[in-house]
Amino acid sequence: MSQLAIKGGPITINRPLGKSWPIYGDLEEQYLSEVLRSGKWWRGAYSDEAVAQSKVACFEQAFAEYQDARYGVAVTNGTQAIECALKALDIKPGDEVIVPAATFVASATAVILVNAIPIIVDIDPATYQISPDAVEAALTERTAGIIPVHYGGYPCDMDRLNAIAQRHGLFVLEDCAHAHGTLYQGRKLGARGDMGAFSLQMGKTLTCGEGGIVLTNDEKLAEKAFSFHHIGRMPGRPFYEFHLVASNLRMTEWQGAITLAQLSRLDEQARTRDANARRLEDGLRDIPGVAPIERVTGLERWNFYFYHWRFIKDEWPEGVTRDVFMEALGAEGVPVHLGHLQPIYQNPLFVERNFGPVAYPAGVEPPDYSAVHCPECERIFREEGISMPHATFLGGTEDMDLVLDAVRKIRENAEELIS
Repeated sequence: MSQLAIKGGPITINRPLGKSWPIYGDLEEQYLSEVLRSGKWWRGAYSDEAVAQSKVACFEQAFAEYQDARYGVAVTNGTQAIECALKALDIKPGDEVIVPAATFVASATAVILVNAIPIIVDIDPATYQISPDAVEAALTERTAGIIPVHYGGYPCDMDRLNAIAQRHGLFVLEDCAHAHGTLYQGRKLGARGDMGAFSLQMGKTLTCGEGGIVLTNDEKLAEKAFSFHHIGRMPGRPFYEFHLVASNLRMTEWQGAITLAQLSRLDEQARTRDANARRLEDGLRDIPGVAPIERVTGLERWNFYFYHWRFIKDEWPEGVTRDVFMEALGAEGVPVHLGHLQPIYQNPLFVERNFGPVAYPAGVEPPDYSAVHCPECERIFREEGISMPHATFLGGTEDMDLVLDAVRKIRENAEELIS
């Protein structure tokens, strides 16, 4: 009789793991009701009184403080948070901005949307984060900046990236869409470079359905980000006085209410995810054929949008692939996926250069993305990386034990998978 569920055997996990997402309660209802009754469903003219009463302004201040930053500008979504920050950083048409191959496509398309050119580089196989060596190899006279993506909430090597940027006069814009609450070297992420951009989309660990926020420690950059998100207005100036060509990226008070309430739970949820991840890591180390991504020195708390671990194909019988293993895990009741490991340059928009209306200087063309090759990212996507949703880690430690039971069961009965 088969032991594995994929072959008709008993299922290891017959209930949902973790918690349903999003989590909400009385505080969201209270804040939404306050907005409704106030009759002020947007931030208004940013008078001192309006700021004091604004849920968006309260969220900006609270989240910036939580992430160890001085300033926050809340916007409509995470993609436009990157665009807004790039504009504040004085991006120019034809500038090159280095981004990693493993990320959501918006990390690169935001660069295109401000008429700059994304240069896509490989990742570090030890961490799945942008490789500083690959960054240095990609530098040209047109390089303006680096967008390190804290992929899966794991911190990039900010010390090396900042050092590279300082040597070459580049900006560093952290894409923190996955990294709300990660604690690294005694500080959180988002203000370790020049600016940081966060997503507050439905699935993120801090959400209001759709939204984003830009963080910085630089007062001038914060002022410019404010102007670029507020149709060119400047703080403290008359309401109908405009200084820059800019769009309306303002977050609504409804979104501000939800996110402010969600923020009250973020730290506890981050601690729970991190504790469960550590338990899973301890168990994975004892099972042949799988391994955790080991934590870099200084990673005190890992809060993740999705959690990565490894399938080690050389330690399995020939014919048992990562994809077969993942299918077997799903049959046992473990939710797994590939995250954003597929190299972004493999998308048709890059291969065919479907960029739409962009304005590069004469003689400047984007690279031939069909010729880009990031061997580590391609290998990890093809045969190694496994991801699990963050909400899976919001239950008790027994949920991690069930996951480990499923992994052990598959490993002990791996011969069943060969056919």
